[in-house]
Amino acid sequence: MRTTDMSFNGRVYTISDEDVRQVARNSCPEEIKGTRRYYVEVGGKRFPPKQLIRLVTGTTDSFGSTNARSALTRLGFTVKSI
Repeated sequence: MRTTDMSFNGRVYTISDEDVRQVARNSCPEEIKGTRRYYVEVGGKRFPPKQLIRLVTGTTDSFGSTNARSALTRLGFTVKSI
């Protein structure tokens, strides 16, 4: 199991690749179109990176897509562009 820390708005979140897989299994991906140019495929579903991070952390705080993509990459996921 891989873990990584994310920090935004003064909070630190420790997340794992298993956390991401679990929320992906139990969630429906949001549509990837318009300004959403990146996705991560988990369990055969394509998720916007920020959606996965929001689901894992449970936060509604604002953070950048770059942070989400970087964290998912550190966890071993491949971020792809449409």
